[in-house]
Amino acid sequence: MLNLQIIITTKILTLKRISEMRVSKIYFSLIIFLFISLSVYAQTDRNSGVKKDSLLNKITDIESRVREVSTKDTMRGFSAPLKIDTAYANQIQEASLQPARDKNGLIVMIPDWVPFSNNVSFRDTVIFEPAYLPVIFEGKILPRNIDFRSKDTTTSGVEPFHLISPDSTFAPLLERVNHIEDMRKLYYTSNPQKIQLNALAFKGSPVIKETVVEQRNPFKDLITAENPFEFSTPEIEKIKIKPVYWIINGKHELQASQNSFSEKWGSDNNFNLYSNQVVNANYKKKKIAFNNLFEWRLNLQQITGSKKDDNDGINIIDDYLRTYSTFSIEAFKKWSYSTNLEMKTPLFEKKKVGDRTVVQRAILSPFELNLGLGMRYKTETVSKQDKYRKFNVAADLSVLSLNYKFVGDNRVDEKQFGIEEGNKSKTEYGSTFNVNLSYSRNRYTSFTSRLKYFTNYEKVYVEFENSLNFALNRYLSTTLYLYVKYDDSLAPENRDPKFKFFNYNEMLRFGLTYTW
Repeated sequence: MLNLQIIITTKILTLKRISEMRVSKIYFSLIIFLFISLSVYAQTDRNSGVKKDSLLNKITDIESRVREVSTKDTMRGFSAPLKIDTAYANQIQEASLQPARDKNGLIVMIPDWVPFSNNVSFRDTVIFEPAYLPVIFEGKILPRNIDFRSKDTTTSGVEPFHLISPDSTFAPLLERVNHIEDMRKLYYTSNPQKIQLNALAFKGSPVIKETVVEQRNPFKDLITAENPFEFSTPEIEKIKIKPVYWIINGKHELQASQNSFSEKWGSDNNFNLYSNQVVNANYKKKKIAFNNLFEWRLNLQQITGSKKDDNDGINIIDDYLRTYSTFSIEAFKKWSYSTNLEMKTPLFEKKKVGDRTVVQRAILSPFELNLGLGMRYKTETVSKQDKYRKFNVAADLSVLSLNYKFVGDNRVDEKQFGIEEGNKSKTEYGSTFNVNLSYSRNRYTSFTSRLKYFTNYEKVYVEFENSLNFALNRYLSTTLYLYVKYDDSLAPENRDPKFKFFNYNEMLRFGLTYTW
């Protein structure tokens, strides 16, 4: 028993000495490690001569990143950096070991500082560095990446794994923004008396919209007035315009000629007066058209002979009242189904020259009526160069037509109108073709032509009327007129001895003309 106690006591003492020796070795190792660290740190301070400060290291890193921002030389049309607070600038300059300002008070930048690369152009653009913007107190004192969780040190020394390299993402830009924010935060915590702007004062302020500047066009400036007149649109009361279906216009002519001869000249004095009154009333609605023409023509001649005889007085050369109406319904393109009606009669008595007892014409003697049914073709062409240059054609092709003549005055010889002796009227059936053509070369020259052709398939009656008008102004004009008739139903005693079935009337007139 005694021996067992001695053995246990001996082992306890041995273990105690061993543990004391281990503690002594640990203390000795710590003392040696601390001495080596202090020696290295002192040697580093002696070599650099600069105190290492973590904040200055961050500022130096920020300044190096600012230098990496690419732009062109500010002497090529760019704005200089904005002025900033002196203390704020000194902190940046102290971090880069450069003087703060030059003699003009501007910040002295590094000589080889190139803000942008050579392939970037910012003409007419103000370049600014976010680090030089005015410092605004935002109320953010604590760091953004503050974390109260315990850090796991088991994986220290192992680089984190990334599927995409951070250099290919926005990580470098975000890191640069964080450095600038830290620098601003350091500034307004160190110099609160110099901060004059507060972020709360800008709360609710409108956002500045982007302004697009148009490229300047020098040719536009050459044709633009310096002070152009401004016209304001007047307020006009809206009025509903009613459609116009009726169009009424007219033409009035009064022309005269006078001839005077001496007694031995061998001719009689005469005075001619020509009057022509035309009114058109046309109706058009959708596919329905109703055209009306009213014409009254009178041509007078006064003969004053050298001797008083039966030739003295007034002789009526031409006299008739004529109406021509057409009712049509549009069929296709320029063609339409139509029916037309023409009526004509004299208004005054016409007596024979040399024998004033013979009455050649009188009212309703003759009265002529023509009624047709067929197709109508109408077209109008207006020149693109001159609005007064027009060409109009209207043709009425009446395959079924009725022609009626009536002589009501017993003093008038009915045979001269193709009516058999002893009868007062004559009715014929056949076909009628009426063609009206007008052409105006310009505002002052115009030509009109009218052709009427009727046949009962045994005899033919034709009227061909042409007028060439030269307008001197709105009221004076000269007209060259030609009227030709052909009628093979005339009795032999009423035929012209030279032209047989033909009769013509030719005039050269000058006088007043009015068109509306």
